[in-house]
Amino acid sequence: MSSALITGGLSLLVLCIALFLGPLPFVVRGYLRAGFGPTTARRWTRPTTLGFGIGLISAVVAITMIDARFALGAALLCLLFVLASIDWQWRWLPIEWTLGVIALGVIFGFQSGHPLQVLVQMVVPALALLIMRQTVLWVVKKEAMGLGDIWLVLGLGAFLTMSQSFFLIGFSALSGLGEVALRRVWSGASTQNKVVSYGTHLCIIFVIIRNFPTFW
Repeated sequence: MSSALITGGLSLLVLCIALFLGPLPFVVRGYLRAGFGPTTARRWTRPTTLGFGIGLISAVVAITMIDARFALGAALLCLLFVLASIDWQWRWLPIEWTLGVIALGVIFGFQSGHPLQVLVQMVVPALALLIMRQTVLWVVKKEAMGLGDIWLVLGLGAFLTMSQSFFLIGFSALSGLGEVALRRVWSGASTQNKVVSYGTHLCIIFVIIRNFPTFW
């Protein structure tokens, strides 16, 4: 059995466990409520969740069968999609899914043949962000971000260079500020509506960096 197939199988397993343990119905309910209203959402959340979960898993299975080398990336994209969605809808990054991203990062580290280097790439940016968060909390007595964002950066760092990880942190913050500015312009958002889904911005900027690495 090839190493790529083993990696693909482990990535698929991580995705299945994460989706099974995580709050996937909340993501589905959020989309159904936005598109069809609360009554339809209550009625169709359970069957739609089942179909959605099977669809995500089936997509990774199909990619694994076509070329197992891309299975890890496909599983990562699936987790990033549900993480970005639930943080946008509910301002929440479930530990079940952020741990799934970290697990994929560990698999990637062993696949690359440089697990120690990948571990350093994961820990340093996450630790820097944690120190920043705790400093702000100590100074202004207010949380600037949740711990879920720290866990997410820890996992995403496996797939980026050190400099790219810090670009990820910085540009995600800038895009979050841009979101606040746009909401104030378009809807006149009050000070009570300035909460930013930082995890959503992390997921989006990460995908951009991974697809256009030469710009970072």
